[in-house]
Amino acid sequence: MSNNNNNLNISPFAREILNDAHQIATIMRHEFVMPEHFMIATANLCNFADEENRFGDKFEKISEDINKILAEHVPQTDEDIEPIMSSLMKKVMNNARKIIQQEGDVPVPATAIVIAILNTSECICNNILAQHISEKEIADVLSFIMSIDGKSLRGYDLADSDDYVSSNKSSNDWMKYIIDLNPLRGNAAKAIVGRKKEMARLVQVLCRCDKNNALIVGEPGVGKSAIVKGFVVQLDSYPSKIAQLPAYELSVTSILANAQYQGDIEQRIASTMNGIKQLGGGIIVIDDIHTLAGSKGDANGARDLTGMLMSYLDDESLRFIGITTFEDVTRHLDSHNRFLRRFRRVDIDEPTQQEAIEILNGVKRRYEKFHNIRIASGVTDRAVKLSKRFLSGKALPDSAIDVIDEAGAYRELNPLKGYKKQVIHNDLIDSIVAQLGNVETKIIDDNDTMPLRNLSDNMRNSIFGQDEAIRQVVEAVLTAKAGLTDDHKPQASLLFVGPTGVGKTEVARVLSEELGVTLHKFDMSEYSESYSVSKLIGSSPGYVGYEEGGRLTEAVRKNPHCVLLLDEIEKAHEKVYDSLLQVMDYASLTDSRGRKVDFSHAIIIMTSNSGARYANLAGIGFGSTVTTGDAMLSEVKKTFKPEFINRLSGIVVFNDMNREMATLILDKKIAELNNRLAERNVEITLTSDAHEWLLNNGFSAKYGAREIERVITHNLKPLLVNEILFGKLAKKGIAEILVVDGKLTLTVNR
Repeated sequence: MSNNNNNLNISPFAREILNDAHQIATIMRHEFVMPEHFMIATANLCNFADEENRFGDKFEKISEDINKILAEHVPQTDEDIEPIMSSLMKKVMNNARKIIQQEGDVPVPATAIVIAILNTSECICNNILAQHISEKEIADVLSFIMSIDGKSLRGYDLADSDDYVSSNKSSNDWMKYIIDLNPLRGNAAKAIVGRKKEMARLVQVLCRCDKNNALIVGEPGVGKSAIVKGFVVQLDSYPSKIAQLPAYELSVTSILANAQYQGDIEQRIASTMNGIKQLGGGIIVIDDIHTLAGSKGDANGARDLTGMLMSYLDDESLRFIGITTFEDVTRHLDSHNRFLRRFRRVDIDEPTQQEAIEILNGVKRRYEKFHNIRIASGVTDRAVKLSKRFLSGKALPDSAIDVIDEAGAYRELNPLKGYKKQVIHNDLIDSIVAQLGNVETKIIDDNDTMPLRNLSDNMRNSIFGQDEAIRQVVEAVLTAKAGLTDDHKPQASLLFVGPTGVGKTEVARVLSEELGVTLHKFDMSEYSESYSVSKLIGSSPGYVGYEEGGRLTEAVRKNPHCVLLLDEIEKAHEKVYDSLLQVMDYASLTDSRGRKVDFSHAIIIMTSNSGARYANLAGIGFGSTVTTGDAMLSEVKKTFKPEFINRLSGIVVFNDMNREMATLILDKKIAELNNRLAERNVEITLTSDAHEWLLNNGFSAKYGAREIERVITHNLKPLLVNEILFGKLAKKGIAEILVVDGKLTLTVNR
C-alpha cells in the first residue's frame, strides 16, 4: 500500500480492508482503488470472520456480483501500475471522517466508511448491496462489521449508525426522481457508432464557461438519446472539468406523478437539484425537456416549470443536457427566451444511408444475440435502403432498426426448416417493410419489373380509346420508378382534362390496381369554401375536429404509396390550390399539428371539367379538327394560375367519346355483368339487335361512358331481376336478350 494511504487515520481493520482493496485492484489491473474494491475486500474479510455464518452467503454473493460488474465495466491498464485512490474513494473517506467528526481526532472505523459508501449515490456497488441486504438487516450488518473492527468509539454506537443511515435515507428521497447513468461509463457495449461531429459539439458546449448547457434537437428516431448515452460511455475520456462529474437523468414523469399542487412539483425539482449539488454537482440529462414548459393547449392550464431551473442553469457545478424535437421547440420552448438563452443548440440531423448502415452493423450483434438468429450479409444495407424509401414517416436509423428487430421476432416465431441457426435474408426484410409500410411486396422487389413492363398494355385492356393519355401517364410513372425524377417532388403531378365520362377517373383507379397501391379519392366540390382547407390538413387547436387530423394528411400518412385522385379540382377554393402548390413543389404538407406529411411516393392525379360549357365549340367551322378536350384545355389555362400549371408534371387531354370506344365499353360492361351473374350460374347473351339497341341508346359524346351504364342499369338489369329472384333463372340458366317492338326483352334457355 502507498505511504499516503498508510498515513490515513483509520482503524486497523479499516486499514486491512483498504490494503486488500489495493491488492484486488492490482490483480484486476485497475488504475484506481474504488469503493467497489473496498466493498469486495470488506465482504471477503467479513465472510472469513463470520464463524456463525450469519451473513456468509450474503457476503459471498456481494463479492461475486461486484467482481462481475468491475470485470465488465472497468477497463484494464496495458501495463503494471500502482493503483491510487480514486477521487470518489477520497470523497467517501472524507464523508466517513465527517460522520465521526464529533468524536474528535480518532481513527475512522470500517463501519463509518461503509456507511459513507451506502450514502454515496455514485457508488455502483450500492445497487448490489440493496439486492442482498434489506433495510432491516443494515443495522445488523453494520454491528457485525463494528464487532470485527473492535473499536468502541465514545458516543458512537449501533444506535448512532442506524440513525445516521435512516436519517440520511429520508433526506435522499430526491434520488427517486433521477436515473443513475454512471454504470454506462466505459461500457463498450453501449458505445455509439459514428456521430463524431455531434459528440464533439456536445462536449464543446459542456466545456464552456457560460451557457454550458446543451439542447439536443432532432426529429424523432434520429438517435438523440443514443448520442447522450454514447457521451456518458466516453465521459471519462473528456476534459477533467466534465469527466469528474457524475451523470444523471432527471425523470420528469416521476416528478409530475401524483403531484396535486404546483408547489409539490417545484419542491421535488428543488430538492433534486440541491441534492445533486450537495454530492458535488453533476451532468443532468432531461429527455423531452419541452414537457417542463407545459402545453398551451392544456385546458387545465400550462405547468411552466422552466422558471424553476433558471437559477440552476447558471450553477457552475451543474451541466444540463436537454433532449427535444424541432416541432416541440417551436410549439413549447420558443416563447421561453430567457430559458433557451442558457442553452446552446446541438442539431442532430438524420444520418445518411451509409452512416445508418454503419450504425446497424454496430448494433446488429445485439439483436442477433437477443433473437438467437444470424443476420445475413447485405441485410442491413437492404433494411436501410427500404426503410428510407418506404417508411417515410420515421427517420433513420430508428426505422431500419425497427425492421431488423421485427424480422428477428418473426424468425423466432416462424423458424426455417433445416437450419441449425435461424437466418434473416433479404426476402424477409422485404416482407417486413411491406407490412410496416402498408404496401405490397411486389412494389418493394426492385427486380420485379414485370408489372411495370406490362403496365401500358394492361391499362389499355381496361381503358379504351385513350391511348395517348395512357402513354403519358405510364411514361410519368416509369420515369419516377426509374429514379429519374426529383426526390423532393411527388412521383407525378398530372392534370386530366376532358369531357365527362371519357375515363379520367377510371385511369386513376386502374393505375392504382396495376401498381398495387391505395387509391385516395377526394371530391373537390366538398372543398369550395375558404375554411375547407381545415378539412384537408386538420382544424386549428381549440376547434372541433383538431384531434381527428386532416382527411388528406391522415390518408397519405397511413398510405404514403398511393394514387391521390383530386376529382373536379376546379371546384376547390383558391386556398386549397395554395396548399397543393407546396405538395407539388416539395412533396410535403404540414398539418394543423405541425407534422410534415411526405408526398414523395404519391402519384397525384387531378381531373377537371373546366370549360365544359365551351366544349360545343369543338369542331365548329369548315375542316376543324379541334376536339372537345382541346377546347376545354384552352379554358383550363385561363382557370388555373400560371404557378399552378407550371408545377404540373403534365396536362393529359382525353379524347372525345366515339362509337368505337362506346362499343368496347359496352362489351366490357356486359362482361362485368356476366361475371357477377356467374355466382348464380346465370349467363346472358345479346343478339346483334340487342347489342345495337344498347349502343344506340347508350352512346353519347356529351355524357360518355356514364350514359352506357345508365342504359344497362335502367333497361337491361330490370329484365333479369324478377327471373333471378322468382322465375326461371332462380337456380341457373342462360338468358338471351332480344329486341321486340323496339324494346329489350328476355328469353330463358335452360
